[in-house]
Formats: sequence, structure tokens, C-alpha cells
Amino acid sequence: MTDRADGARRYGGRAAEERVAERRSRLLAAGLESMGTRGVAGTTVRGVAEESGLAARYFYESFASIEELQLAVFEQIAGEAASRSVTALAAAPAEVRARTRAVLVEMVDLFLEDPRKGRIALLESITSPVLGPRVLEESRRFAGMLAATTSSGDPADSPEGLPVELRLTAQFLIGGVAHALGAALQGDIVVERDRLVDVLVDLFLTVNGAGVRP
Repeated sequence: MTDRADGARRYGGRAAEERVAERRSRLLAAGLESMGTRGVAGTTVRGVAEESGLAARYFYESFASIEELQLAVFEQIAGEAASRSVTALAAAPAEVRARTRAVLVEMVDLFLEDPRKGRIALLESITSPVLGPRVLEESRRFAGMLAATTSSGDPADSPEGLPVELRLTAQFLIGGVAHALGAALQGDIVVERDRLVDVLVDLFLTVNGAGVRP
């Protein structure tokens, strides 16, 4: 009885949960492609299903709405940005310029090497009623990481209790980096990758150096 039940739950050598996870992954990849090329407004359930090669009914197996998919795609990008930042900090020398450059290199590479991610996180999200609130949350989170890193060297520490000047400086810097990367991504400013990183690092250190450090 158990063998028959196990066999019923498996198809093609994979359990039902594995097949669902694989379809969700394909839908997320299709969502990234659609949002990153057609834009958030141009991303539809039908379009994502066609891009993924799945029947539309499978969309609702993983997502309740197109907005839920859009948030899931954004969460993937935000999670990758946070993971890369923390990893870069952990591997960087204990020196301010080196740590700053390590993180900014990851951000530049993440958003410019895959323009789809840059378009979604830096451009599309600004006008999206769905992604807009999440962008503000991520901006606050990264500003908090920056403020904590500047203060203690540990991005996991809470910025609560740090001087308001330091927290404002961090928020200002995060917003500036996003706009600068957006301009480079759109081609408004044509600049080589290393030069872009150098400019951002210099700005970071100049502005942060003028801020109040505890």
C-alpha cells in the first residue's frame, strides 16, 4: 500500500513537490524576463505562462495574482543584493575604502551585468504601486546596513540608537547610488564599469567622511 501511494506521488522519478518547485522556478525566471524587458505594466499572467512554456493554470498553482509574482521576482533580486553585499564585506580587508568598494562592485555588477534586474529594481519599481513600498523597505534596510557597518563594522547590527546624522547620511548615499546606477543603466551617462565604481566609492567616502561618526 505504501509503495503504491509513493508511486502515485511520483511522476518521471520526481515527487509532486519537486515538480511544483520546478514550475515555480520557471515562472519566476519568466517573470524576471518579462518584467526586465517589457516592464511591470506589460507583464501578464498569459505572457509569463507563455514565456515559461507552461499552461496558464500552473501559474495559479504558485501565485495568487500577477502582483504576487512581481513581488516574488523583486524579492529574489533584493535577496541576491543583500547576500552579495554581506559576502563581499566578510571577504574584504578591514579598511573603509576596501569595504566600500567591495560592496559597490557587487551592486554595479548585479544591476549592470543583468540589465533586467537593474531595470526592475532601479527603474520599474519607482512607479509600480506593487513594488514601490518594497523599494522603500529595501532602501531603509540597506541604509541601516551601511550605517551599522560604518559604526561597528557589522552590517547585521541594528542602526537603532546610532546618531541621526549618520543614519541620514546612509540613506542619502543609498538613494544616490540607486539614481547613479539607473542613469548608467539607461544610457543617460555612458561610463565604464571601473570608472563608475571609482566615482561611487569617492562619493561615498567624501559624503560619509563629512557625516557624524560615533
